[in-house]
Amino acid sequence: MSVKLKYVFLALIVTTLPGWAHHATATQYDVSKTISLTGVISKLEWSNPHVHAVIDAQNVQWDVELASPGGVIVAGLSRDQLKPGTILTVTGYPGKVNNTLCAVKVKTNDGAVVTFTVGI
Repeated sequence: MSVKLKYVFLALIVTTLPGWAHHATATQYDVSKTISLTGVISKLEWSNPHVHAVIDAQNVQWDVELASPGGVIVAGLSRDQLKPGTILTVTGYPGKVNNTLCAVKVKTNDGAVVTFTVGI
C-alpha cells in the first residue's frame, strides 16, 4: 500500500469516528412512549455531548439527558435555571436502563418551558 493511500485511509477513519461515537436515541431509550417526572435537581453535568441533570423524583434518582450545552442554551435554558435545588418537570423517553430519561420537554419552577428536538 502506498504512503499516499495510507494517509487517505487514515483520514477516512478519523473523520468518521465522531459519527460512530454518537448514539441514536432509540438505541438507549424507548421512543414508543413518554413519561413525565417532577423532581429536584441534585446534580448537573454541563458537558458535551449532552447536559445531564440528576433529579430526585418518585423517591428515585433519575439521570435526565438533555441536549448539548449549546442546544440547551438555544432552547432557552441557562445554567442558573438548571442549578441544583431547582424543581423541574421533565417529559421524555424512558431509558432502556432503569432511571434514565431522554428529555423532550422541560418546565422549570420559574415557568420556563422548552422543548428539544431529539433524533430517533
